[in-house]
Amino acid sequence: MQPLALTENSAEADPALAERQFAAIVEQHQRPLVQLAFRLVGHVEDAKDLAQWAFAKLWLNRHRLDAEREAFHYLRKVVVNLCIDHLRRRGRHEPEVAFDENLFAHDLTNPLQQLERQELQGQLLRCIDALKPKQKATIVLRDIEGYSIEEAAEMLACTKTNVLCNLHLARENVRRKMQQWVETT
Repeated sequence: MQPLALTENSAEADPALAERQFAAIVEQHQRPLVQLAFRLVGHVEDAKDLAQWAFAKLWLNRHRLDAEREAFHYLRKVVVNLCIDHLRRRGRHEPEVAFDENLFAHDLTNPLQQLERQELQGQLLRCIDALKPKQKATIVLRDIEGYSIEEAAEMLACTKTNVLCNLHLARENVRRKMQQWVETT
């Protein structure tokens, strides 16, 4: 990852260079940013839109950023916050559930087992989607994306204690909802 070099001075000195640098940042970070947004909001088109907003904010705020700071750190923090705001405005609705074979990496040759795993994964994603926005963001960042507590705290603009608290509540809520689902099926 290259450091963010789109300062106001570099853009004024050579606008074409700044645009090329920005295009390279977009190309390098667009896919992981859209994936992160999708895991948070559950809809592909919304995730793409939110990632584009994050890139627009990067461009508009390039003169305020520390030249040493890497673009992806800024972008993922912005996209997480945009996603939380989006979830608060949107309310609850059914996420797009796409089966991810890597989530349950088992060699299943029985089609019935595959279907059961897919149903389990879909229910798990629905349980995560039903969480409060901060809890959802915390569990996605920590348990799905694999960020550390410190990284999640930075992206969520809160303390490590808040991350740990939200993570505990999120896991407990998901566990309870999954147990209710298992008991009724």
